[in-house]
Amino acid sequence: MKKNLWGLLGATTLFFGLAAPTITNAADYTLRASHAEAADSPLDKGYHVFKAYVEGASAGKIEVIVSPASQLGSITDVLEQVKAGAIQLAQADEQTLDSFYKPMMILAAPYLFANDEEARQFLASDLFTQLNEDMANETGLRMLSAASYGFRNFTNNKKPIRTKEDMNGIRMRVPPSPMSLIMVESMGGSPTPIPWEELYSALQTGVVDGQENPIGIINDYSFSEVQKYLTIDNHQLGLTSLIISEQFLQSLPVELREIVRTGAQMASATEYGERNYQARVTGVNDLKEKGMDVYFPSPEEIATFREAVTAPIQEFLNKELDPAFVKAVYGEIDNIRAQRRALVE
Repeated sequence: MKKNLWGLLGATTLFFGLAAPTITNAADYTLRASHAEAADSPLDKGYHVFKAYVEGASAGKIEVIVSPASQLGSITDVLEQVKAGAIQLAQADEQTLDSFYKPMMILAAPYLFANDEEARQFLASDLFTQLNEDMANETGLRMLSAASYGFRNFTNNKKPIRTKEDMNGIRMRVPPSPMSLIMVESMGGSPTPIPWEELYSALQTGVVDGQENPIGIINDYSFSEVQKYLTIDNHQLGLTSLIISEQFLQSLPVELREIVRTGAQMASATEYGERNYQARVTGVNDLKEKGMDVYFPSPEEIATFREAVTAPIQEFLNKELDPAFVKAVYGEIDNIRAQRRALVE
């Protein structure tokens, strides 16, 4: 009898164990999340960490639907959809966010950050927290988290670029960004805006001598086939941020808001971890193996770039933004550097 009882319990447990997944409750909230990168990219992996955490921690109260590879439109398109409430969360980068809230252009200033850690501390500062609040109040878009996907670096076909003097005479492709134009021009180069889709052929045919992008992009798009020299000067932070509809966020109960915020931080940490490894190890090694001459400037050489660029960039920013705000941003980063130096002295 005992054997039969355990057999019955086992069969019953198996039945309910198999049946349970088909018995689901509809979520109280649906969060549609869009990004522009390919499925299984570091960014996409971050979004799926977000999905897994939010759905699990909310006990199924929030359903997350991830749409990769610009399925719902370009980065600009989907941010407009977030503003309109059609979707709830989307990717932004340092090249697009300022078109929705102009003060965010400060994040794309060349040589603003010396490394990822400075950027992380700035994004956690009271100054940036207030900037984010102002953006949410004015536009209905809130940055939940952000991650560096690598700093932009120079490549070219003419010669190694070790100091700003080496930029003389180089036709450098730049995106259609005023700060990128000012940056290259102030170094003595010839900035040349060329559409992204024409860049490879422009490098191949010599329309331009060089371009600038993060290591991952240089690798992913095979620029090593048409470029010889790479300078790891880290002149501009590449920043992917998760932007949520403020209206949707505030519609959630407080405990679910915290779950969404935590999930977003996990997503950014996931992307950053993989991108950082690519940018500093695998990506650099791949480019060397493909024949690129990779140069790491010394701090003194980097200073020649920064010193050439800082004044004209700040002049531009002071015309576009409140000069007091620009001064406060540079001052905050100076304070971060001073605090970091104090830790090792």
